[in-house]
Amino acid sequence: MAKVTGEGTIVQLEKDKPKSKCRKWQLRVPVGLDPRTGKYKTRTRRFNGTYTEAKKALREFIKEIENDEVHKRSGTTIKECAEDFMTRRRASGEFTENTNVTYERFFKAINRHIGYADASKVTRETLEKMYAAMRSGDTLSGKPASGTYLNQIHKTLKLLFDDLVKDGVVAKNPCTEMDTPRRDTQPRRALKPEAIREFIAQLDFTREADIAYFLAVSTGMRRGEVCGLSWRDVDLESQVISIRKSYDCFGNLKDPKTKAGVRRLPMPDSVRDALVMHKEAQKARIDEYAAEQERLAKKNGEKPGKRLEQSESTPVVLSTTMGRLSPNVLEAWWLRDRETLGLNGWAFHELRHSYLSTLALRGVHPKVMQELAGHASSEITMEIYTHVNMEAKRAAADVVSDLFSEPVEAAPAVTPIVQVEPRVINGGRRLTLVSSPRELVENAPESTSEQPQERFVPDSYQAAIR
Repeated sequence: MAKVTGEGTIVQLEKDKPKSKCRKWQLRVPVGLDPRTGKYKTRTRRFNGTYTEAKKALREFIKEIENDEVHKRSGTTIKECAEDFMTRRRASGEFTENTNVTYERFFKAINRHIGYADASKVTRETLEKMYAAMRSGDTLSGKPASGTYLNQIHKTLKLLFDDLVKDGVVAKNPCTEMDTPRRDTQPRRALKPEAIREFIAQLDFTREADIAYFLAVSTGMRRGEVCGLSWRDVDLESQVISIRKSYDCFGNLKDPKTKAGVRRLPMPDSVRDALVMHKEAQKARIDEYAAEQERLAKKNGEKPGKRLEQSESTPVVLSTTMGRLSPNVLEAWWLRDRETLGLNGWAFHELRHSYLSTLALRGVHPKVMQELAGHASSEITMEIYTHVNMEAKRAAADVVSDLFSEPVEAAPAVTPIVQVEPRVINGGRRLTLVSSPRELVENAPESTSEQPQERFVPDSYQAAIR
């Protein structure tokens, strides 16, 4: 039987409200010194109601502790616990709004099934029934839930119940008594070399959408990184792109999630030429837009504002209103254009995956791939590298197998993976889009006798090629 050593306290959780309006409290009861750790222990419980009701609940909580009945009843529903969980997460300021919205979406799906269930009475069987119903199509969308979706739901619930156990609302976490649903997401696809060549040949670098697609497939930039890129991050003279910021769908220009996301990318000649062409075309569009805004202001008898000009802070990819492009809008552009570009059903992120797969296909060291991709962990990089390497091994094995049944023929000449003939764009200017994937990393063919211009290459790559 636990011994209460004080009268207990009531902590107001809604700090922005007066006590008379607050309806969320934390009950704290001291239970003496822990003989094992030498620290004073406190039992806690959350309560929803008025302050007067909270005082009554505190007295009952003390009785439960003294009679060892603290886990026998809760009266707090999953929905209430989830709301409190999200309130405290937001108040902590440690999580991005995008992450918070994702958790709220998961809790909405959970509340559809067990929102009004007493948290202390949720068992493994309760969760198994909910997952079975979701797999059968009892979801917010009406579509059967995938294993990957259930995996995320389960992890969200585990976080919630871990928090409830810590606060003394429940005795144990039911999520730990069952296996986590397996993810069943299909592996991302990567464009083959000839498909990359055909894809790039269709792009017009004077268009905002096309330069975004090109950056993804030629540098491996993420969607948020493309939208967060400004001209100050593009050094056309030194041919280096600096990834410093990422732009989210809530309009936040923020640092990348991990330190590895902040990186410098070498800019091959083909990428530099495309960006030079795009920058000139973009400046013309901005000037035309600014002139139109001034004309409308004059027509309406208004004083024109500061004239819009292209500057170092101007985004590389602009929206139709000459502002920074939202990742959601870029996604909408891709869904609009992908069928025309011959990639119907392909995700925007698979352009980045195609870039990384090309590096692996050309034998680039995994550590260099990790630095170029901005992966915080080598696990994802190695997964891509191993997959591509296995395909190459199978192809090699097939060649050897053919030797037993067919005469040996001279090996055909090696064709560059991404070689595109020059084409006329933007008033007669000729531009070679991409010379070869090797240029994406080494900036020069291995066979050339000329000394290439000095470029940025990661130290680890220098070590790898030595």
